[in-house]
Amino acid sequence: LFKYYTLSLYCSCACIMRFFILAIVLLFVGLLSYQLKTHDQLRYNSLADRILHPFDTRLRYQIAEVDPRFGISQQELIELTQQAADLWQNASGQKLFVYDPDAQLKIHLVYDERQDSFNAFKKMETTLNTEQNKNQRVSENLNTSQAYLEQLHTSIQQRRVLIDAEYQSLNQQRLSWSRLEDSQGENRRRIDLQYQQLKEKSQQLKNDIDYFNQLNAQYNQQVEQYNHNIHRFNQNVTHAKQQFPAREFHKGVFMGQEIQIYQFENQDDLRLTLAHELGHALGLGHNSDPKALMYPMLGAQDLAHFQLQPSDLALLTAR
Repeated sequence: LFKYYTLSLYCSCACIMRFFILAIVLLFVGLLSYQLKTHDQLRYNSLADRILHPFDTRLRYQIAEVDPRFGISQQELIELTQQAADLWQNASGQKLFVYDPDAQLKIHLVYDERQDSFNAFKKMETTLNTEQNKNQRVSENLNTSQAYLEQLHTSIQQRRVLIDAEYQSLNQQRLSWSRLEDSQGENRRRIDLQYQQLKEKSQQLKNDIDYFNQLNAQYNQQVEQYNHNIHRFNQNVTHAKQQFPAREFHKGVFMGQEIQIYQFENQDDLRLTLAHELGHALGLGHNSDPKALMYPMLGAQDLAHFQLQPSDLALLTAR
């Protein structure tokens, strides 16, 4: 009888233990299901993370190796990713992300021909902008020179008219006084002196005309060189458009288990690209506001001082 009761008690305890274990398992399964239902981003955390941190709803991420050709260190990328996460967290008032070196979700910077092509494009764009600015300065200088030459030409024409008028007046006076006085007469001497002064004016006018012609020749050479530069610039622009045709080109992609970033211009651009892909990791889609973070293309946003737009927060609230 004693053995019977002992065996029965043992069986009862085993049943209770199995029930207890089953209840715990069902509780955890229910909790994990509830987590996914209320926090879609947790599906990208590992099962171990969700079990070890059952009440932590933050999406865990880590930074994979960083190709040195990007010119950015892993620590800098960690800091930029944190800043990208802060864009969401500060605007929403929610703790959405946490850096974890053992996280399942990895962020990769993928260096390939896309970044090489983008670097070549930016280099050519910088060259073209420099050339355009130089041509603009030359154009402004040519406009100034043209205005000066026009002013100088007008002055020369006016002086020429005045000198011609003075010559005519002196010729008439000489003709009149030659009938009354000989060459030693007082009025004849006065007229001859005025003739001498007028000759000096004429010589100065001739010198100024020569100077004007010299400046005008230099101006024409500069215009010819400017036109040549403009022609070369237009050829370079055409070549750039052929080599780098306009196209929609995404800078990164969210793939569930990883985020790949394969193009960025600078750290501000990279920060916003990371924030955009983290938005996808939260389960958000795109919206139609060109200034929003979740717009399909990054370009119209204020990269250096970006703030989440109402359309971004509306997506987060709907999720």
